[in-house]
Amino acid sequence: MTDKFLIIADDFTGANDTGVQLKRNGIPVKVLFNADVSDDSHSIVIDTESRSLDGPDAFEKVRRLTERIDYSKYDFVIKKVDSTLRGNIAEEIAAIDEKFGSDLILFAPALPDLGRITVNGIHQLNGVRITETEIGRDPKKPVRQDVLKKILESVFKENIIHVSRGMPNGLFPSSGTRIFTFDAETNDDLLGIINAAAETGKRILWAGTAALADNIMRSIEETPPAFAICGSISEVTRRQLHEAGRRGIRLISVSVPDLLSGNTSPSCYVEKCISSLLEGKDTILLSSASYDRSELDRSIEEGKKKGLPPAGISSYTQDILGAVGAEVLKKANVSGLFLTGGDTAIGFLQKTHAEGSYILEEIAPGIPKLKIIGGSLDGLAVVTKAGAFGNDDAIIYGMRKLKEKVSSRDHSPRNSPSCF
Repeated sequence: MTDKFLIIADDFTGANDTGVQLKRNGIPVKVLFNADVSDDSHSIVIDTESRSLDGPDAFEKVRRLTERIDYSKYDFVIKKVDSTLRGNIAEEIAAIDEKFGSDLILFAPALPDLGRITVNGIHQLNGVRITETEIGRDPKKPVRQDVLKKILESVFKENIIHVSRGMPNGLFPSSGTRIFTFDAETNDDLLGIINAAAETGKRILWAGTAALADNIMRSIEETPPAFAICGSISEVTRRQLHEAGRRGIRLISVSVPDLLSGNTSPSCYVEKCISSLLEGKDTILLSSASYDRSELDRSIEEGKKKGLPPAGISSYTQDILGAVGAEVLKKANVSGLFLTGGDTAIGFLQKTHAEGSYILEEIAPGIPKLKIIGGSLDGLAVVTKAGAFGNDDAIIYGMRKLKEKVSSRDHSPRNSPSCF
């Protein structure tokens, strides 16, 4: 990816959490405390440290720090805003707009992965409007306004249009309006806004969170989805699967009882997984008992009818998951593979005739990222996790790590991978 980004944040942690999205997508990036952007080889994040100031002072500081920037050097200009609407959002957007001369200002502060979404123009945190959360009761600088349009109307004296979810197509050329706010509940909602705006060819000032930056990069260069195979029936893994489903990862649940009874076939699950991955969806293939413990009892009952003991049911499940997964990866391009459950992992790798793996890094305690050696998936990135390991977001995090890119201009030292 060769596009260059200029991101202007109002505090250091916000600057870094947006900058890391660029790094994760293979873009070299610097975080600066001033506007000395003479280094043309990097995208730049500027930390203005203006969040705690009064509105007029924030406007003046941001205007002063950005007035010497040559915006023509950057493909994307983003005003990074806090996902809970803290800070002087309208004033700082106006300060950048003054020099940048935006054709469009697009304000979409959703961060869906962390439960920060906008519904009917009102920004929410985990389903509660921001002004009714602890953010609205902050003793130092409470958020008093969570209606996006009203936030901008406090500074901009021109028409502002709020766009409901899923309605950006065809809007920009016909409205005659320059400033828009948006509902967004998912990353796909943000991507739809970005794609619709990109078709205008206009000079856009983007205003949003790290999720907006991440989805802009996704619109430029689509990263193949990650694929996971889960055979663990631990309670820890069950929580992780429920969290993954809640966050929008597609779950393809293999009903072992139905397979045993002949009511379905493995090919059905192969087709579902391939379809999901071809849509670009991160996808988890799992045994039904991994998600719902009661399915284990059903499997055991069906197994008895076939003369299979519980241990036989376990082996049958691992074999089915491995066979389905191997067929899926023959036909779908993925960034990498997440395997949870020791028997699931080794069973699958044996089916692909892998010879072993390189250890690349530990992404979380006890959760390594590997690269497969040999076999039909030689070189594929893999994350493995024991069933009972990890926090509730461990599967989400692992699948995200599989999609990271490495910048060709990143000269930071690396250790040579180990082989086992």
